[in-house]
Order: sequence, then C-alpha cells, then structure tokens
Amino acid sequence: METALCMLVIIPVFMYAIFLDDLLRHSLDAQETAVSTIWDYTTADYAAKPDGESFAGFGQIQGLARQTYCDHESGLDSFQTVPPECDNDQSHHQELVAHACWLHPGAQQVQCTLNQQAVGSYGVTLHAAYMSRFNRGGLIRCSARNGVQNYLLPKTLFSEFSQVDLAKETKSGSIHHNATANRDVEKDTYLLPWERIALVTDTWALTREQSFEPGQSNNDEERVYARVSQLYTNNDNGGYSRMKEAAEALVSAAIGDKLLSDDMELDKQGPGDDPRKLSMSIKPQNGAPTQDIKQGGDNSTYFNNEWQDWDQDNNKATYEARAQYYMGCSKPGCKK
Repeated sequence: METALCMLVIIPVFMYAIFLDDLLRHSLDAQETAVSTIWDYTTADYAAKPDGESFAGFGQIQGLARQTYCDHESGLDSFQTVPPECDNDQSHHQELVAHACWLHPGAQQVQCTLNQQAVGSYGVTLHAAYMSRFNRGGLIRCSARNGVQNYLLPKTLFSEFSQVDLAKETKSGSIHHNATANRDVEKDTYLLPWERIALVTDTWALTREQSFEPGQSNNDEERVYARVSQLYTNNDNGGYSRMKEAAEALVSAAIGDKLLSDDMELDKQGPGDDPRKLSMSIKPQNGAPTQDIKQGGDNSTYFNNEWQDWDQDNNKATYEARAQYYMGCSKPGCKK
C-alpha cells in the first residue's frame, strides 16, 4: 500500500524532472543558435564588394545558420542540398516530454540586423562621409526565440487536493501542425526567453599590400590612396577648399603672365602637377623605406616617411625594436 501511494507522487515528480531537463536543453540550444551565428560574422569577407547588401555575405551567413539550426540544434544535420530537417520532417523530434519548434507564434528563428552608424560615429560631416564609404561592418545584432510544448506531463495532478496546474496543456499529434495552429499560445506553449547578442565589426583595416609612386592614383576602395584622397579632397575639408581656389587662381595668373603655356589645363594634369589631386608615396619594404625618384633625368633616393629625422629617429628605432611575430612580439603568443 505504501509503495503504491509513493508511486503516485514519485512518478509525476520524475516526469516533471525530465520535462525541466528538456526545457533547459531547448533553452541552451536557442542560446547556441544566436551565439554561433553572431561569431560566424567574424569570418565574413568584408573586403569583397557587396552585391545589394551591406557587406558581402551578410544575408548568406544568417541564412546558412537558419538551415543549420532549423531542427533547433547543430548535431543532426543531414548536409543535403535541401535538408529534410528544414522541411516538414519530424524525425529530429526525439524528446520524451517537451518538444521545441521555431514555428510557434511569438517564436523566431535566428535573425540578424546591421546598423553601420551605431558605433564610432562622431557626428562630424567629414568623418561621416568617410565612414559611409569605407565602413562595411558595424553593430550586428542577432536574436532567436524558441517555443516549447508539453507532450507527456499531465496538466493537473490530484485536482481534488490542489487547484494549481502542474503544466500547460498536454499536446499530441503532429508537432509542426500544433505549432502553427490558430490558438491561445499562453495556454499550451512555453515561449523561452529571447536570446540576444551583438558584435561590433570594425572593417576599416586594409588587407591588401599597398604600394604607390608619386604621381600615381588609384580609387579602389581597398587602396590607401582612395582613403586618404577621401579626406584630402572632401569639400568639408576647409583647407582643401581654400587651397583649391588658390591653385586655380595661381595657374590662371601664370597663364595670363605667359609663365605657362596658353593650352595648359589644370584638369588634365595628374597628381603632383595638379595640387588639387592627392599625391602620395608609400613603399613598404624590409629595412629603410626608400625609393628612387626621377629628378632632372637622374634617379635620386629618398626616404618616403619620417624614417630618419636626425634627432631621435623614432620610426627607425621602433622598427629595429620589433621582432618578427604579431604586434612585434619576440615569440609567438607573447603579451608584450
């Protein structure tokens, strides 16, 4: 008799423990979905030119994540072109008590949004113009929310002694059909907490080798020339606006004074001859950064940055103090 009475309590308690275990696992699966997706954005090819989106692969990354986690976890993927677990296949529902589904009203598969102006904006027009042209990253937010229904635990227990429900309504039949049915979600569905996570991607760093001679220009956005030129020739750069007018007046006066040819056209001159166009030089190489400049028919060698200032030579000293590993480390993984 005592055993029979105890079983009336032990079995429901045991079933409820399994139910809570299923709920916890579904909650962790939803958390994994959001966290894994956001970190996938660290591997995006931000240098590639986007095709109708904020940066190359923005939609594809979250689309592939939704395919991976359409069965609520990443461990049962079929890796087929049209994965059955993303269709109406229910073989992935192996839980004993609680079944999760993205299709419940109020639930949501992982979705990500991008705000390219939310971080790093100073409210300065010159900076904003540069940012809008070259920044392909920004603040990425991903969110997901799953819904769970009870398929085994009784709604009430010992109702003659207690009016408190043990669980929400017990469901049966097709899990996907139950999730999409028109109903009062509060009565039969546990909507798990929202899983939200954000990541800031700073994509202004250049990943291609840079090399320019004086007089050359290149408006490729992955070239440092285009980025410096964006600031140099911007009309919000007051110094450039004043210099531009002065340069045009100087050339016009020189032509009028017969110091320059009558057919001289400033617009047809390249960088270096036209001060309105950026002229820069960068030649990264091992050792002293020097390059040959043709001058008066001969080549002359010059430093192309402040390598030596004949005072403390800080650039030269910094280079000589660096070791060959990341951030100048003397060995891999060092912190200094």
